[in-house]
Amino acid sequence: MNILKKTPRLALLLAIFLLVWFAVAMFGAKLGMIDKLFAFGTMTIQWGMIGAGVVAVLAIIGLVVALISKPKGNWMAALLALLVPLGFAGGLMGLQSTAGSVPFIYDITTNTADAPQFSDAMVEARADSGENVNELLDFNVPLGNYDKWAENADLKGVTAASLIADGYPDLETLTIDRAPADAIIAIKDAMDMRGFQNVTVDEDAGIVEGTAVVFWYGFEDDVVARVRATETGSSIDFRSTSRLGTSDLGVNAERITDLSKAVEDRLDKDFPKMEPVVVETPESSDGEPDGSAGAPLQENQPEDGTQSE
Repeated sequence: MNILKKTPRLALLLAIFLLVWFAVAMFGAKLGMIDKLFAFGTMTIQWGMIGAGVVAVLAIIGLVVALISKPKGNWMAALLALLVPLGFAGGLMGLQSTAGSVPFIYDITTNTADAPQFSDAMVEARADSGENVNELLDFNVPLGNYDKWAENADLKGVTAASLIADGYPDLETLTIDRAPADAIIAIKDAMDMRGFQNVTVDEDAGIVEGTAVVFWYGFEDDVVARVRATETGSSIDFRSTSRLGTSDLGVNAERITDLSKAVEDRLDKDFPKMEPVVVETPESSDGEPDGSAGAPLQENQPEDGTQSE
């Protein structure tokens, strides 16, 4: 019985050790000291589940022993210890729920028919970042063409384009009444404000790129925005893709939505809209509008309305 009375304190010590273990996995991966997939998948999920189970059993035993002992033992320590595996289990359930509610892919764009492409420099940076880096998807090719989904009976015949259309119906090209140059500046500023790393601009290609680093484990997601001129201003397409993992848990779509809104806010604040040029029509001597002056100026037509020879 004396040994059992020590169970609450032992459970609490193991619970504290488990929290330290999770912190080592998270920040070790973020600092590049531990492989990110190993830290998350093995250290946190697999081994973490075992550790949480042990702590939960000891905490329950300790709580029961503490409550039936006379005088009552250290039930508070057992209860605190029990909160750690309960919190871990709640977190896992949340991850599973999120993963099941979003498309099981890692590459998201607003334009699956003509997706923005990353620069050669970004493609090289992805390849140099380590092993198991995700392939960039062709959104209109069945996912079964890729190793990650080749054995997935539910998804191997499905395209990423269809998953995005069904899972993110509100994700679409951003159309603005601003010049492409203004849009590029706004996109770069929005990426900088959100802490993207290595933000670069290719004005000739209308491309802005950067890498978003997730706080937990330091997972990296690469983002590209493409700007094209339109008759009324510009169109902007976004693409966000994770370097590691199969499911992005909806993070890439959320990032695109947030970045799109940030660009709109930046444009509204600092860049004027493209207003059509209005030429006032002077009145003729009889009080009627002079049609020749009111018409838009044509190429090679002087402002006085006379035709050049």
